[in-house]
Amino acid sequence: MPKRNCASAKLPVPGSISLAIRGMAKWCLAPGLALALGCATPQYAIRGTPVPDESPGALEIEQSISAVQGQEFQRQLAQPIGLEEPVSGFAVQRLVNRLSAVTERPSLRYRAFLYRDQDPNAAALADGRIYISSGLLSYLAGRGSRESELAFVLGHEIGHTVAQHLVKRYQELERQQLLMTIVALGAAAATQGQSEAGQMAADVASLLQNVANSGFSQAQELEADQLGIRYVIRAGCDPTAALDLLQDFARFDNPSPFLRTHPYVVQRRADLERYLADIGYLREEQVRRLRQAQALYPKESISWRNLQQQIEALKQSSP
Repeated sequence: MPKRNCASAKLPVPGSISLAIRGMAKWCLAPGLALALGCATPQYAIRGTPVPDESPGALEIEQSISAVQGQEFQRQLAQPIGLEEPVSGFAVQRLVNRLSAVTERPSLRYRAFLYRDQDPNAAALADGRIYISSGLLSYLAGRGSRESELAFVLGHEIGHTVAQHLVKRYQELERQQLLMTIVALGAAAATQGQSEAGQMAADVASLLQNVANSGFSQAQELEADQLGIRYVIRAGCDPTAALDLLQDFARFDNPSPFLRTHPYVVQRRADLERYLADIGYLREEQVRRLRQAQALYPKESISWRNLQQQIEALKQSSP
């Protein structure tokens, strides 16, 4: 999504948010700093289960950030996708419903929107809206319209919303801005007087725009990958389709916008494959396929026994 200068934001100031940063100086995150924060490639680790913050303050931040992000898609004439509406051979909203039902935030209203853009792209807003480009669906349709591939993309985006990555980003920048203000203003903060209300409005608008523009950290992207895979499995789709999809992404010299803020595709695929192995999915899938092959041979035959030995070895291997 095209990024705009944070100084251009003109938004109503949410009450509790403005009180939370009362007295701060206007501050705009520089693009270089936005990219630098969280840009170091994170180490592989199994991410824990997210515990969503459903407090009024967190929900207000979600709505405020989404209002900023949604403006760009409104300009691109994004339209909601109906429950039974097929798009490029996909029942997108129905798949969104299947995935969202198995998340840690099933009560949030997740809605899929389509916007016209030839680049394959997808974006999740903090309030549950998911925007999908026509280019992404065309790209997936060209790969055979595999539902599980779209499920991974949607699950990844839903993972950002469930884990409240943008809320955490806002709170992180809020703390940084408060610290910078305390250091910069010192005694001068007491002289703000009547200009304080206007300054607070500018502070909040700038901060919201910063969050909307800065995107996710690589650690958050990797967490969204793992969450997306969990939801794909729970929804009954094939998680190994994500490995095939990322393998195809890796052939592009210039990744699509969907990959712009993500860690290297090769790393993402390796981490996901390791994750599937760590949770035992790949082992279980191997056992299932060996049993299918075993059923083709008479019981206790040489081939049957050879396959049985492989099955037992897999069962005894550690997760």
